[in-house]
Amino acid sequence: MKKAAAKALEVRYEDLDQYDGWNDEILERWDGQYAHHIGKFMIVFSALEHSLDVGLATLINDRSHDEGYVIIKDLDVQAKIDLFYDLAYPRVQWMQKKRSRRMTELATIKKQLQELSELRNKVAHARWMTMDKDGYVRVDARTHKENGFVTFRKVKITASILHNASRRMLTLAEKVSEFPDNIWE
Repeated sequence: MKKAAAKALEVRYEDLDQYDGWNDEILERWDGQYAHHIGKFMIVFSALEHSLDVGLATLINDRSHDEGYVIIKDLDVQAKIDLFYDLAYPRVQWMQKKRSRRMTELATIKKQLQELSELRNKVAHARWMTMDKDGYVRVDARTHKENGFVTFRKVKITASILHNASRRMLTLAEKVSEFPDNIWE
């Protein structure tokens, strides 16, 4: 049974009025609900990144993690994802049995890691004080090339999205940490 892919975040764009600010009423309404889910999401992402570190260290040297940690200690998450894939890919290619299934599994792991890393960046860098009544929060700003106006990109990040992503991350963390040990099975 195939799992459904994560639903893409809904995006809105908002032009800057002459002055910027925020609505205290909206923030108070969402504060209690979001603080818990944001905190849990960030902690679970940390666990996912740790699993990625362990998986990488194992792929680099399955006798000790020392060399692996020396190599990955300064890498950002995207570089770790790429390195994990690049190290695991040839090992999977060398397999005689279950190669196709393992290649699909590896590609899925990479895609999910990238999606969750992107969501983590949006959650970590969102301007939570700008959340509107519909749950859209600013994640970045752009200057319009033609007229010079500032436009904000807002994504809908609900408590449900954070909760579901946390559950996906826990499942993925297990797959990532086990993948190097199970390549040859």
